[in-house]
Amino acid sequence: MTKHKAILSVIAIVLATPFALQAQETLALEPAASPAADLVTAVTRAPALTAARARVEAAHARLGASGKFPDPTLEGMVSRRNTPTENMPMWEVTVRQPLPKSGERAADRERAQAVLAMASAEFAVMAGEMATDTAMALAEAATAQRRVDALAAQIDRTVRVLSTIDARIATGQGRFGDRLALQTRIAGMQLMLERERRMNADALSEARGLLGLRPDIPLPAFAAPATADIDPEHAPALSVAEAKTAEARAMARMARASAKPMTAVGLRFEREQERMGNNDTVGLSFMTELPWRGRRYARAEERAAQAEATAALADADTTRYRIVAALSRVERAERLAEVSQRLAQETHRRLDAEYDTLVRSAGTSAMGNDSSVLMILEVLEKTTDAQLQAIDAEGSALVARAELWRYSPAHRFPSP
Repeated sequence: MTKHKAILSVIAIVLATPFALQAQETLALEPAASPAADLVTAVTRAPALTAARARVEAAHARLGASGKFPDPTLEGMVSRRNTPTENMPMWEVTVRQPLPKSGERAADRERAQAVLAMASAEFAVMAGEMATDTAMALAEAATAQRRVDALAAQIDRTVRVLSTIDARIATGQGRFGDRLALQTRIAGMQLMLERERRMNADALSEARGLLGLRPDIPLPAFAAPATADIDPEHAPALSVAEAKTAEARAMARMARASAKPMTAVGLRFEREQERMGNNDTVGLSFMTELPWRGRRYARAEERAAQAEATAALADADTTRYRIVAALSRVERAERLAEVSQRLAQETHRRLDAEYDTLVRSAGTSAMGNDSSVLMILEVLEKTTDAQLQAIDAEGSALVARAELWRYSPAHRFPSP
């Protein structure tokens, strides 16, 4: 009885605060200052967004070159006419102005505006994807770190029990089999601890690689949009689909305009220098093409543009379904995290009661042939398992929330 009570008295201390530590870790995940703004700033400064930012600037520059009016042309000719009576020098100047096809300039401007809108939306899409990947990496790192802390605390508790067993063995009262069981358990937990540390380091390294940060620059804290901030009708992916639809419609208009004939008007001046005086000729010219083949090609282009518009509308519908699915995943993950936390606390209370039963039963005949240390070890394992399950559920909720960056409104990621 004295042996059992001595061991269980040591365990009473180590079982006192496992879930209090978990609550402190949960609070530690909540940074004090504007984590969402810090994450967005880090993402928009990432080198990977340089190309997307340059494409937006290029599309904006091309907007000024759209719908251009063709330049006039100037044609000159010098000749000499030889006759039996005289040689007459002649020269001619023609100014010709090509005319744009009807509706072509307006369609070109619409297409340039759609390309600019698409480039801006794609910048927001890329920024949202990067924010999602970064937030997921940070969530995985935080979850791994919490598991490291939980396992380290469990190892520390088990080592203290092992120290008590060693002390009992030194006095000839302990069991060597109990010592071996504790050592095996410690070795297994140390392996799990190293694996979690590697996962934590890998996740942090991935986040740094995504953001292009040097090792001496601190990473932003985890942050994710609230579900209330996600509007399926204002997601960047929908803006891309809308821009593609607008571009397809502009291309259809350009195809219809290309079926119309190209025209040009000109002014011609000709002078013949004769002995009796100059003979001047002034005339107007008009040119038009005959669109025999062009109309067939234009109809094919128009059908292709209509197919592109249909595809863009289908992409928009797919994006809406994905947003609804992502929001439902967040709701389920948060509900599971809440249930896991509640059940873990209830499990902890039951383990406390089990521990009290062990204390009251120590030294009785019912436990005379059992190893109290192994029973205590089982209590410790159940406590840690309940804590790890709650940590994993909360980590899954963080990962689900991180995905919401992908559908965050474009104004969260200002483009140039």
